[in-house]
Amino acid sequence: VVLSGSVAAGVQFGLPYLRRRAFDFLSEGGPPGGGVGENPTLWLELTQDNQLYLHVPKVEMGQGIHTALGQIAAEELEIPWQNVRVLQASTLIGPSDNFGTGGSASVSGLYLPLRQLAANYRLMLTTAVSETLGDSVILSEGIFRTANGSTMTLGSAAALPREWVMPKEDAPLKPKSEFLLIGKSLPRVDYRDMLTAVPRYAYDMQASAGPTYYGAAARPPMIGAAMGRVSTDTVKALPDIVDVVVTGDFAGVIAKTREAAWAAADKLNIEWELPHPIAQDELEEALNPITADAITLKKIGKVETILSRPDALRADYRTPFAATAVLEPQSSFAEMGNDEVLRVRAPTQFPNTTAKTIAKTLDIDETQVDVLPTYLGGGFGRRSITESATEAAILAYRSGFPVHVGWRREDEFLQDRFRPPTRHHLAGRVGKNGQIEAIQHLQASGDVLLANLPRVAAAVLGSDFGATRGIEPPYAIPNLELRAKRVPLPVPTASWRGLGLLANTFAIESFVDELATSINKDPLQFRLQHLTGESTKRLHRALRHVGTMSDWEHARNKGTALGIACCQDYGTVVAQVAEVEIDNNLIRVRRIWAVMDCGQVVNPNGAINQVEGNIIWGTGSALKEAITFQDGKPVASNFDRYPLLRLDEAPEVQVELLPSDLPPQGVGEPAIGPVPAAIANAVYTATGQRLRTLPLTL
Repeated sequence: VVLSGSVAAGVQFGLPYLRRRAFDFLSEGGPPGGGVGENPTLWLELTQDNQLYLHVPKVEMGQGIHTALGQIAAEELEIPWQNVRVLQASTLIGPSDNFGTGGSASVSGLYLPLRQLAANYRLMLTTAVSETLGDSVILSEGIFRTANGSTMTLGSAAALPREWVMPKEDAPLKPKSEFLLIGKSLPRVDYRDMLTAVPRYAYDMQASAGPTYYGAAARPPMIGAAMGRVSTDTVKALPDIVDVVVTGDFAGVIAKTREAAWAAADKLNIEWELPHPIAQDELEEALNPITADAITLKKIGKVETILSRPDALRADYRTPFAATAVLEPQSSFAEMGNDEVLRVRAPTQFPNTTAKTIAKTLDIDETQVDVLPTYLGGGFGRRSITESATEAAILAYRSGFPVHVGWRREDEFLQDRFRPPTRHHLAGRVGKNGQIEAIQHLQASGDVLLANLPRVAAAVLGSDFGATRGIEPPYAIPNLELRAKRVPLPVPTASWRGLGLLANTFAIESFVDELATSINKDPLQFRLQHLTGESTKRLHRALRHVGTMSDWEHARNKGTALGIACCQDYGTVVAQVAEVEIDNNLIRVRRIWAVMDCGQVVNPNGAINQVEGNIIWGTGSALKEAITFQDGKPVASNFDRYPLLRLDEAPEVQVELLPSDLPPQGVGEPAIGPVPAAIANAVYTATGQRLRTLPLTL
């Protein structure tokens, strides 16, 4: 969309113009949430016992979108919540979704399309029942009623023998004042199944009939190693080995037990072509934001002139590599059916992409691959690429056996696709009137999204639009320059919750605090005075509200202090205050207050859960998480070398959602953005030390 919509302008005005237009477009909102088509029965299945089965292509990974989407559909169909079930679609059965699940776009993208689809179906059913009963009807609680007492359930109406015709005009949607389900903290649609262990995660998948065999692929000794000659004779003679598969750059084994598969894969005799070993100091030196070949994303006013004055403030900020560290390691199950369709159960955020990758790898038609996503034991962008699905597919297709591939934790760390490191140089100046006159934000980052896109995207855009997410300050700044340097790295990097939002917000919100304290201005009031105009009213309100929640103006005890930060992302605004205590030079985050305006909230409890999860992870990222490299591979191979935030280190979290007349906006990621900056700003207030590198240490 960006390329096709702006390429003519790029030809006319040049590549820099195109890149700025593309940045503005991508900054306005999140990715597409996907359409629903016109056939309601592809999504909405009503049964004779008056149950609604909602078939959705969006993947559940703990974020609660199946519940929210169920509420949306049931609201317009006027069916009780206890009658609703949500089923996961596969790539060949049910509605399709070429975008996948990510970018905080599932509920926001499907809210209006799914409501309209359900409303149109309601109108079709209402017309059919009215004609059948010979009277006008009213629908409530899943039952049509006439004035004379005749009734018919939604399920019975759907079973009427007639040729269904879509209405010529869309049915009216229910007004917000009549909502019975949307906006309510209803229990998760799957909570009974979760409590009774009905859902199966990919790591637990087994063959439906007969034995399940276990597969494992050879792992490179270091990042970037290329596979050469493979000798399999020794491995084939090992106990419990069923088959060995070598094709292209893949070598794997199939065994009767998982442990035998792992051991055999480790013993494959492979000649590896080793690259130059990755060294940590080389990776850090590669990031230089102050460079002439950085891409200008936005430039307004006379930035250089203003910042050339001696009283301009300058600061550098850094964020490290980070692992996704999902709870469930990569795992997938594949089995050839009698109909010559390869069925794959995989924890993937992008089932269609996974199916395309498998079909291309095996040189078969996409209609011969059916990927059915399981529940995900963590996603966060790592499951946008599901290597285990391809590995299981290769082994099952080449051998004819049903094969399950499950990675070890060490495999997960070695072959993770990490959050890229970033470096930021910020410069700014505050005028005599106490207002920011100019800000320059120079950023350098490894790839987030471009590594997985065609080369033309990188050539045209110049910078990674995932890495630059959140790079623009939300404030009214008359002179502003944003520049980004894309740094290809020898380490595989990709999506991590919020993409570049955490790193960019850490730099911007820390620097805004520095500008405020440079003129002895209260950081909250300083932010508020730079949020003027209609477009920033929501963030202004959120900041004021979080100030009240946290009792911002109340002095804390010595060694304890508050810090504030905020951001706007994918249509959502978030403001946070962190309370930290310094104990023997250790930073302890005691409390975090958060206020979010994300438009219409479908399920408040689900939205609050998302904010809480973001805050906990953001705190861990601020204080602990960092991946380093030595001898061509990550130093950490398990959680003993990559500590996560522990329960006794977690802050008390208080979240409030502001009412809004806007449709739903992004919820899954925005709240992670302000966390490190709020903590760092609190540390400065408590100690006088300005920490500009994550993780924060005194």
